[in-house]
Amino acid sequence: GKMKKKAKGVCENMKNGIKKIVSAALAGLMCLGGAALASCGNSNEKNITVVVREQGSGTREAFDKVVTDGTHFLEEKNSAGKKVYNTASTAVQQTKTGTVLSAVAADKNAIGYISLGSVNDTIRVLKVNGVAPSEDTVLSGAYKIQRPFVVMTHKGQRLTPVTADFMSYLKSAAAKNAADAAGCIYLSDPAKRANAGAEAIPVVSFEKQASLPEGGKIVVRGSTSMEKFINAAAKAYAAVYGVKPEDVFDIQLEGSSVGRKAAENDTVGNVIGLSSAAVKQDNIDSFNVCLDAVAVIVCKENTAVSDLTLEQLYAIFSGKITKFSELSK
Repeated sequence: GKMKKKAKGVCENMKNGIKKIVSAALAGLMCLGGAALASCGNSNEKNITVVVREQGSGTREAFDKVVTDGTHFLEEKNSAGKKVYNTASTAVQQTKTGTVLSAVAADKNAIGYISLGSVNDTIRVLKVNGVAPSEDTVLSGAYKIQRPFVVMTHKGQRLTPVTADFMSYLKSAAAKNAADAAGCIYLSDPAKRANAGAEAIPVVSFEKQASLPEGGKIVVRGSTSMEKFINAAAKAYAAVYGVKPEDVFDIQLEGSSVGRKAAENDTVGNVIGLSSAAVKQDNIDSFNVCLDAVAVIVCKENTAVSDLTLEQLYAIFSGKITKFSELSK
């Protein structure tokens, strides 16, 4: 029995070996025949790994609603008003900024997108339409893939004293330090702090209370892109009252849609939601605390690409282009 198994295994290995030799020979012949010799070098080029965030992520929404081939966007509505996603079905979905970063950093063929404030030196940032993301290019509108960082509470819900006090802190100029620490662009223009056409939201002045107001912990839910911002703001606010951030805040970030739902469902008045895409809902009060760019990123070792148009991004993320070498054709 053992001998038979062994013989069978040897036989399988030989078969596989012969198959490989034959397919390699065929590939060589095809190369010599139809294709120009120059393209033979690319025959073992791997497909692009498209890395995206989950549907419901503010980062994904900001990316999908801007990236276009001139006719379609990666996210659009059909005639019935339902959301349609034109992203390739082979795209790898990640639920956090950090996992997009590590997935792209580890794969020479990967491309993804993250908050500009979350960029580090493990990856490389691409230009889009010839423009690199920066404070200047975001404020001028030259860098197209951008979005607001939004702070939300339940409309009509009376906030606990400590939550109201922290909201006053976030709406004041004190929040600029947190924005700077997070690498996003603080908004001091009252008009830009509100949704287009809505009543302007001025920068308020924060006044420290005699002691930390009561009301238990402040529950913060929402965008993972806003992690650096909210952690910096929470730390600075706690320091004002000489307490530890973990004694004041319960911060768990799992995406913008989670933040919106948390704010909607707040019946206590202790919930602050965070969204990294514009929010227009009747049951939510919101203000834009800063602006952020969505940076397109590749592995450091990827030398094939440095500048992509919105059309090229659409072709890659929709799966029409599957190899970086196809971009130069």
